[in-house]
Amino acid sequence: MVTNIGCLCPVLVSWKYLDPTKTMLRAKRLVGCLCLVSLVVSVGFVISWRWAGYFSITLILLEALAFLFVHYLRREFQWLITPRDMSPEIDPEGLRSFIQHGYDPELGWVRKPSTEKEERRKDGTGKYRIDELGSRSSPGHEGWPQHISLYGDSFAFGRQVSDNEVFTWHLSEKTGTHVLNFAVGNYGLDQAILRLKREYPRYRTPIVVIGVVPSTIVRILSVWKHYNEYGNTLGFKPRFVMRHGTLELIRNFVDEDSKFLSYRQYLPEIQRYDPFYEMKFQKDMLCFPYIASIMADPSRNIPLLALVAWDRWFAASNRQDAYPMPMSVIMKCNLKLRVQLFRKNEEAKELMRGLVEEFASYGTQQEFSPVFLWMPQKDDVLYVARHGDYYGKFISYVREKMPVIDLTPEILRRRDLDNMYSDDSRYGGHLSAAGNEWAAEVIYRRMEEEGILKPLPCIKEEGI
Repeated sequence: MVTNIGCLCPVLVSWKYLDPTKTMLRAKRLVGCLCLVSLVVSVGFVISWRWAGYFSITLILLEALAFLFVHYLRREFQWLITPRDMSPEIDPEGLRSFIQHGYDPELGWVRKPSTEKEERRKDGTGKYRIDELGSRSSPGHEGWPQHISLYGDSFAFGRQVSDNEVFTWHLSEKTGTHVLNFAVGNYGLDQAILRLKREYPRYRTPIVVIGVVPSTIVRILSVWKHYNEYGNTLGFKPRFVMRHGTLELIRNFVDEDSKFLSYRQYLPEIQRYDPFYEMKFQKDMLCFPYIASIMADPSRNIPLLALVAWDRWFAASNRQDAYPMPMSVIMKCNLKLRVQLFRKNEEAKELMRGLVEEFASYGTQQEFSPVFLWMPQKDDVLYVARHGDYYGKFISYVREKMPVIDLTPEILRRRDLDNMYSDDSRYGGHLSAAGNEWAAEVIYRRMEEEGILKPLPCIKEEGI
């Protein structure tokens, strides 16, 4: 059951009257300055005040160098954030393009009908087209019966492969049906359910699959993607919260084109509902005193700055590369975050369970069979292989509500893991063409084993 509290959104406040971003920034700067002052005083007491003076001059010089270093490298890598990124300017050209090709007032963004795009991958390019329904094109299956529909994120959509390579195309071939693919890149489980509720009344199918990656536990908590994916300044989205065991919907604050240019007035409410503003954004922001900011999280900041500098001055890597060297640090931090959320964050786990129950409940209401598809990224697979499963309890919970197809055990048995993923495969790239074909085989076999396909009036026999 979902309660809509959209009446709270947007809450108009005076930015000058309530500006928590500046308050937090002042506090962070004050703490940093106190740390440096305490170092100087400690040197004075322990060694001598003369050496404390030398130490002070050294700190000032290092602080100036750190300031120049950070602000120079910030232009090269969007994941290095400074106070300028607290409320960045919206690029008018980028905004016009986003509104034309991707903006959705309710969901935040969507792939619009009758559009197409080409994407790079390690062995060339992949091209996709969105048909007039808003579903991914499935060449050769246009006139086939529509008995299965899919919602979810970019793994479910099948980024970086062509329309006749994505797993839903292969699944269509195996089942003799046109599998509708309504998945959208960077969606969380919350947005997938909202899109399902919007599309399903028009495109009813007896089987509905929602496919997501483990990172969905991060995405469902987000309201402004910029607070977690720095630089994604146009990514405003709705989210759900749990109140007394019931899902409540917080509508997208930027639900009109015109609100992008005045988004700052909604930041207090956005920060209220987006935990990553304090949990991540404030923590990762580099500001005066820069030495203290860098040393506040040295395991992230020092390797990141070093790799950005190396990539800028020595490596001469391709600027079009989806995953330049510094992204290795970011991907490790992202993996650590979702592991912590699954293991320790009760709010996130409760919300995940609530969304699963909502999917199951909607299936009962609309009389379709819900199926939950779990699609780990490569770094998830490697982590599970080395440290054990970190989302197993959640998957067990979902199995109590509906059939689950978890690709983790199957892919752990493969010895050609690199071949299963597209782009450079180092940081959890999407499934490759071979990976998609393999996924279709696993999904089809599991659907048969679970008896999911039995109610369908027409199932193509394999080999025909």
